[in-house]
Amino acid sequence: MAAFLIVTWQAGGGVHPALGLARLLVARGHEIRVLAPRILEEQIETAGCVWRPIPEEAEFDLTAGRAADEQREYLDETFFGVALPAALQAEVRSNPPAAIVVDALLATTVSTAQALEPPVAALVHTLRSFHGDDEIFGTWGRAQVSALRGRLAQDPLENEETIFVELQRRCELELVAIPAEFDDRDSLDENVVHMGWITEQPTATTGSELRWDQADSRPLVVVGLSSTYMHQEGLMERILAALSDLPVRALATTGPELDPSELRVPENIELRRYVSHPLVLPQAALMVTHAGLGTLMVSFAYGVPCICIPLGRDQPLNAARASELGAGIALPRDAGIDAIRAAVVGALDAKDLRAEARRLQLAIAAYRNGSRGVTALEALVA
Repeated sequence: MAAFLIVTWQAGGGVHPALGLARLLVARGHEIRVLAPRILEEQIETAGCVWRPIPEEAEFDLTAGRAADEQREYLDETFFGVALPAALQAEVRSNPPAAIVVDALLATTVSTAQALEPPVAALVHTLRSFHGDDEIFGTWGRAQVSALRGRLAQDPLENEETIFVELQRRCELELVAIPAEFDDRDSLDENVVHMGWITEQPTATTGSELRWDQADSRPLVVVGLSSTYMHQEGLMERILAALSDLPVRALATTGPELDPSELRVPENIELRRYVSHPLVLPQAALMVTHAGLGTLMVSFAYGVPCICIPLGRDQPLNAARASELGAGIALPRDAGIDAIRAAVVGALDAKDLRAEARRLQLAIAAYRNGSRGVTALEALVA
């Protein structure tokens, strides 16, 4: 048994692979501590891990607005600040782990981890075309990371790639939480291990989460937008309106950020805050999504094609990749009701779209639900 320390943040797409990996390590008998925001405390302890709090100044301030993307100060502190790195240093010095796993977007925290004794694994949950794009990130955070590395007497950055790519290459291990078949890297560094997506297990083994009779032959369309707030109300209402007069059953999940009572819900649509995707996706014909990587991966894990309407962040690149692979249809954020309706009708009739989604399903299954990541971490501390 080994002790691992995982560092994550309040990221919609980053939490799932971090806690999924933690659960797998716990199942193998390892001791797991997770340095994370308070909002994740219950999930962490439910996974059998020990929650370690981050400093208050690194917590998301809901009073400053619901959308993290609009809180530049919060993002600066999260990615490039000093509070979280200091907390990591204190945690490691008080109780040294065998290895440290850090969300790859936490640049100063990754750099700090590299200055400590335990080996470091960067946990990557975005396409290389996103975190490796200078046009997206430019010089954002480079001065802060360079200054920190100077104080830690570390080698300076080479400034040839984004700071995220440079720091990942300096880790003993780069764990990529997506299958290589979906990633868009031109080549692999020696420290890279694609561990694939970790699919959550169903929360029930019998029965259905759907209100419709099992004899209802209308195709099931699942709608899933962001689990964090991205001003998705308007898009959700346009999707519901587009589905309202189609011969389909639709299940839409709002997540914690939208109140179902505030939305107009057509008769053929069931609206929930949350449904365990593994319970409903085996019956689904189509997913309509914001193209968050987690929603795409769990959909493809069940062979379900996607209509992608990205809201921002890395989602336009995810949508483009799904479309490039033939398993998704990409629409712009401002797509209207008619365009969404036409895309749904076309997708339900497109046999090639379903075939490519099933091809990705087979590829994802080959990764055995993240077990490659566990194997790589165990080898790191052997």
